[in-house]
Amino acid sequence: MNTNKRNLIEGRLHVVLRKPGGAPIMERHVSNTVMRSGAELVAALFRGELSTPINGMAVGIDNTPATPPYEITALTTTHPDGSPAIQQATVVIQPEVIRTDVLTDLLKVRVTVRAVIPENHATSPDGNDPRVMLGEAALGVLEEGGESLARIYNRVVFEPIPKTPDHEVALYWEVDFPYGP
Repeated sequence: MNTNKRNLIEGRLHVVLRKPGGAPIMERHVSNTVMRSGAELVAALFRGELSTPINGMAVGIDNTPATPPYEITALTTTHPDGSPAIQQATVVIQPEVIRTDVLTDLLKVRVTVRAVIPENHATSPDGNDPRVMLGEAALGVLEEGGESLARIYNRVVFEPIPKTPDHEVALYWEVDFPYGP
């Protein structure tokens, strides 16, 4: 088994909570975890079965790291009692914000994706406390209605950030696909 780190798919996420107008309030830098459904998406591409690209991004409230067998299929948007904790937690990723660069010196292809959770999205349905403690994010394929991800490619967790309806959250993803020996 080759344990050369260069041969591993690696991803990173830079999360920025911003005030209206774009001034940063707090930031997080975290590593990516590919879910089983993400590996299945790549396999479907090889089989010619993939008709919808990764086209959505979502946030949730659970910052518990994924563990084997990495079968998380949805982000957490409810409290333990089942009541809603977050609303409008998903955004569409526009194709023009996805960039691919070949890093020849590193023998990698880097995919860069950016998305913004705008003001009044990823908010609390609780009128008494408009703050939501975001602790996870994912890229994936949107369900037909666009309200959630039908399939998750990857998931990251981070120290929670308090988002209110006045804040936006910018997410900058980088995923490196190695090639070569």
